[in-house]
Amino acid sequence: MDSIVTLDVSDLEPPQPMHKICQTLTTLQPGQLLHVEHRRKPVPLFAILAQQQFDYRHSEVSAGKHYIWVWRQGDKQAYDSLMRHFDETDWT
Repeated sequence: MDSIVTLDVSDLEPPQPMHKICQTLTTLQPGQLLHVEHRRKPVPLFAILAQQQFDYRHSEVSAGKHYIWVWRQGDKQAYDSLMRHFDETDWT
């Protein structure tokens, strides 16, 4: 099992990115991270993630390029995996 699931929704029109992300979240296993590549900061998604007990980190890589990392709340294995590649100063 791969620990990082990558989903690029950059070319999709609303509401397809939200649908694809939510659909993919249902398949996320313990220890896995979802790495979303998006062309904008999906602010409405963040409330949904909290309601569904997911944690996330967002980073604006460049204009029109955003990365969102998502994992289940309390999943220390997934969080530790994320922190091996990044530190808290990488997020907005």
